[in-house]
Amino acid sequence: MHFELKTLQLIEPFRIAHGTSATRQVLRATNGTLVTEAPFVPYYGEDPAATLALLNQTVLPLNLPRTATLALNLLRHDIVGHQTSRPLSSYAESKLGAPVHPAPPGCRSFSIPEDLGAFAEKVAAIAAQFPVLKLKLGSGDLGLDIATVSVARMAAPDAQLLLDVNGGWDIAEAPLMVEKVSEYSPALIEQPIHHRHGVEVWEELRTQLPGNAPPIFADESIQNVGDVEALADFIDGINIKLLKCGSLDAAVAMISAAQKQNLQILLGCMIETSLGTTAAAHLAPWADWIDLDGHFYVANDDYTGITYDAKGRLIMPERPGIGAIPR
Repeated sequence: MHFELKTLQLIEPFRIAHGTSATRQVLRATNGTLVTEAPFVPYYGEDPAATLALLNQTVLPLNLPRTATLALNLLRHDIVGHQTSRPLSSYAESKLGAPVHPAPPGCRSFSIPEDLGAFAEKVAAIAAQFPVLKLKLGSGDLGLDIATVSVARMAAPDAQLLLDVNGGWDIAEAPLMVEKVSEYSPALIEQPIHHRHGVEVWEELRTQLPGNAPPIFADESIQNVGDVEALADFIDGINIKLLKCGSLDAAVAMISAAQKQNLQILLGCMIETSLGTTAAAHLAPWADWIDLDGHFYVANDDYTGITYDAKGRLIMPERPGIGAIPR
């Protein structure tokens, strides 16, 4: 087994409430011809070099960082998939049952804009293919957040808008901001308050939301099945990402927990190559929304896997395991 780091060069800087990135790193785990990937995300605070050093020890520690844990878990599932000639989705189906609907339409995300004019042009161009658009908010400038939603709605009047605040509003601002952006008919608002807040603050937020509030989703506040159960009464949906869950198994368990709580599911990803987004896409048939476009921002994407047709519909590769292959 071999481990290595790969630096991803972004096509352009990507800005969210947590900060701006021009590069990202991913961990690759290789066994023979099989390769898996897990991304490093700045706000999780995991050191890529230190993680690689841990994996190169003669005996692996029992408690590995989440990035290493995910890469190894996906490698195990990829090996089984190739041995049985079945895709990763077969594991999810064994736990969740057959999906009741096809994968949701594809989504494209936009970082916090610097130039609203250029942003409007980009939104209009991408909306011609993708019916769902995700806007990053939480800029620190409430006026810019509102303008971002307004400009996007004018540029793409028929698109479904997902608003991702990444915890960028405080509890005093959030109810008012939800009311303001609701005028533009967003499909949902994700993580309006910071994940450091506990259940009691989510409960407070719910009591202060206006009657016309769109569905409220939690992302960073939901790290495991216990969090799903704790917040279920105060949210309408959750964002599930493989890295956040730490394994395919944990992601499937969180989907099951969300289903039991009648919560909607948004299947997301980090900025990663097609190898990473394709692995996540095997869970798409059990999601209500998908946000699997992390590879679109990578200039040196060295894998090919999922694609989208002219109407933004997800196309899965017809290969065993993860199904992504080197370019």
